[in-house]
Amino acid sequence: MKELRKKIKELFENGEVDAVLGYREDPATGGVKAAVFKKDETLDDMVFDGRCIQNLVNYLPTLVARYRKVGVVLKGCDGRSLVTQLVEHRISKSQIIALGIGCEGVEIDGREAEKCGDCATHMSPVADYEFGEKEEKKEPTFARVEEIEKMSPVERWKFFADYFAKCERCYACRQICPSCYCEICIADQQEPKWIEPSAKLSANTMWHLIRAYHLAGRCADCGECERVCPQDIPLRLLNNALEKAVHEMFGVRPGTVPEEVPPLVVLNKDDPDRILEGKNE
Repeated sequence: MKELRKKIKELFENGEVDAVLGYREDPATGGVKAAVFKKDETLDDMVFDGRCIQNLVNYLPTLVARYRKVGVVLKGCDGRSLVTQLVEHRISKSQIIALGIGCEGVEIDGREAEKCGDCATHMSPVADYEFGEKEEKKEPTFARVEEIEKMSPVERWKFFADYFAKCERCYACRQICPSCYCEICIADQQEPKWIEPSAKLSANTMWHLIRAYHLAGRCADCGECERVCPQDIPLRLLNNALEKAVHEMFGVRPGTVPEEVPPLVVLNKDDPDRILEGKNE
């Protein structure tokens, strides 16, 4: 943290940033929260440890609209989200300075978050400055997905239907996700109306499947959607299932390679065509 604070102070003094997005300890809860630091503020209460689970990239679009240039502290999964924001032109790299920090894992309720066991990048793929050690990339295991794949179709449906039936349609998953930024969400659209607004199984299933497919090849697996869900729906499992499919078909893990465009939004004549049982021609 000492080196990180020193670099941020230097960036402020040199006029390279107008604000820095990082983490600040919350005395009221003992946890941490996302915070904007400015030049004249102390950096003594800036922290980075296992409590820093929030994905700060979710707040970046608002900040870059307010400030000339913004510094942002990034974990590995946050950096993967940033890659998607950059290649989709939601944020320009010229608007930010990326401060990558080696992450050894974050905790939820005192235990290491499940996402950390299969983390693809402990250091942000996009970083102007790096702090801490940079670990080797891990190959995905998708253990939870494979357990579900072993179930029969009836068993799989019952597994997810039991969860989807609990959904309150609060849309916390949408609001916390850096990659959910459509100006008009399909869930809010009235003409034509694609999804019923009532929280019932059929409409809830439609909502979660549409959202999962929308994130296919784009989800950075930051796990924020699952963390904030008040009904503990295993939303990462849905996203991981599509991440597994994309990895098997295209050899891509979203956001791990800077400037790599999500595979489902580009046409490549060499892409595999196993679904249609065609050739790569």
